Amino acid sequence: MHAQRAFTLIEMLIVLTLLAIFAQMAVPSLQDFIERNRQQALFDQVSRAIYNARTYAVTHRVQVELCASSDGVTCDQDWSQGWLLHEMDQTEPIAVTQLNNKQQQLHWSGFRPRIRFNSAGISPTSNGRFYSCSKQEISWQLILNRQGRLRTANTTENSAQIARCN
Repeated sequence: MHAQRAFTLIEMLIVLTLLAIFAQMAVPSLQDFIERNRQQALFDQVSRAIYNARTYAVTHRVQVELCASSDGVTCDQDWSQGWLLHEMDQTEPIAVTQLNNKQQQLHWSGFRPRIRFNSAGISPTSNGRFYSCSKQEISWQLILNRQGRLRTANTTENSAQIARCN
């Protein structure tokens, strides 16, 4: 007769308890990882939109405008819903971006509510900053200067602007 091999009930309960403890420790880290990836994706979308707007203005020798748009048709003030790019004299948009994550908040703080690039790629009255908040802190900032160039804010600048997220 062969002896049967199996786990006892106590051994199974110990293993399940350990797995539950490890899962409980891993979930917050996983949530932070997902949030960092969402923030990075939003950062990439915004910077790509600005670069594309500037490039379009220079290559087509026209003045373009990048503006917030919650419906993808008209300009408004809510950048967290999306944006559109159009030539200044045209009503038909060149590109429309609609964001599908309603939890992320994208903000623009600048001289004007819209960003304009002339045919030289300069945005003389459209300097300002995009920023996104997560957990009452600034996740990132993209700063647009009057020459139409972008730069990323450093940690010190983000800390100095933390009041924007309250």
